[in-house]
Amino acid sequence: MTVNAPVKAPGRYPFLDEARGAAVLMMIVYHLLYDGVVFAGWSVPLFSPPLSYWQDSIGALFILLSGCMCHFSRSNLRRGLRCLGAACAITAVTFFFVPIVADWFGVLHFLGCAMLLYPLARPLLDRVPPLPAALVLFLLFWITFPVNSQKLGVAPFQIPLPTFLYRNFFTAILGFPPYNFASSDYYPLLPWIFLFFCGSLLGRILLSYGPSRPGLFRSHCRPLAFLGRHSFFIYLVHQPVLYGLFLLAGRL
Repeated sequence: MTVNAPVKAPGRYPFLDEARGAAVLMMIVYHLLYDGVVFAGWSVPLFSPPLSYWQDSIGALFILLSGCMCHFSRSNLRRGLRCLGAACAITAVTFFFVPIVADWFGVLHFLGCAMLLYPLARPLLDRVPPLPAALVLFLLFWITFPVNSQKLGVAPFQIPLPTFLYRNFFTAILGFPPYNFASSDYYPLLPWIFLFFCGSLLGRILLSYGPSRPGLFRSHCRPLAFLGRHSFFIYLVHQPVLYGLFLLAGRL
């Protein structure tokens, strides 16, 4: 009698690196425009539709891919602590050097918290059917997307949320910011945790289909894959580099 052992997927999926690399490129372009608006007075309607949706789409792609990678990581605890450490450093630097654009709870803060919460949710996520559960989580993300604006639901079927939820910095982390809360980058637990867990289920689906899809393990754009593999380092250094370029241009 023969027993078919489970096939172990390779350590990397190049197309995931390429997708993350594409997100890195979009992030750099967005932050170039953002710095131009804030520091150089460029007249770019960056904070109104449709460009405001672009920022959310970049963050959403990073969060979805990060959730997906939870199924391939050897230590989500280490990943989470690394993200939180870097996020705290970014908060300190932006607060002391550029307080008008201080980053109090940006995408790295969120990812660090989500990675630390993931082991608590994984026993349930591993039991549910991945595709239906991923659709449910995406629907919850969609319904809770306007909670930062004191609303719940999908337009035109939205209900107002009670104002007592929106009290302080800690409620802002959950997704209920008070009226005087401001952060240059803001990704609270609600609604984004639903998208992160949705990504983790997509990673589970990918892991099950991977051995029968050899094309998933071939790189189709090596430059993008390179950016994706080094996305964390690029995220940390790209804004100081851009800011330095704007300072240099201002002195010419």
